[in-house]
Amino acid sequence: NLPDPVPTHREPIYSPRVDLVAKYPTYPNATQFRLPNIGFSVQQAAVEKGIAKTFPLILTSGRLVEYEGGGEETRSNRWLAELQQEMFVEINPADASERGIGDGTWVWVNGAENNAKARVKALVTERVGRGVAFMPFHFGGWFQGKDLRAHYPQGSDPYVLGESVNSITTYGYDPVTGMQEPKCTLCQIVAA
Repeated sequence: NLPDPVPTHREPIYSPRVDLVAKYPTYPNATQFRLPNIGFSVQQAAVEKGIAKTFPLILTSGRLVEYEGGGEETRSNRWLAELQQEMFVEINPADASERGIGDGTWVWVNGAENNAKARVKALVTERVGRGVAFMPFHFGGWFQGKDLRAHYPQGSDPYVLGESVNSITTYGYDPVTGMQEPKCTLCQIVAA
């Protein structure tokens, strides 16, 4: 039931390689499960607007060993919370140097849609390649630099809060499952 023979390459909706979009476009717009999937239109608009020039870094999200899922339960465990106390973005030393960003400094990660932004600490590391940034998906409780701890019912707030990377990810859905695509987008990182 796959829409393509395997393997088939398609550029992400927000691609850093706009020169490849014409040859490897995302899936055509379609209605799936009664809902419109307009990834092709979004991809074309991103190319026309020059999004890749304004947001030149690839942002990917992923898992930390210390936390599970959205992290709400594991960030509420004091032993696990002690292991990873802050949300962060991994950035390559060359990219950090170009932006005047030092290890452990506060930065804004700006997303490519809706003026989305997240305030996190920079982790300058060779673990990510040049042009790539990584953020874990286990955090919540902050929004665009504001701590929302006061909005939790008394005694229910986790030990660790941080920005949610999903607040800066962009449009995209898998055409087979309808699952959102929070793993691949573009961003810009600037010193806070």
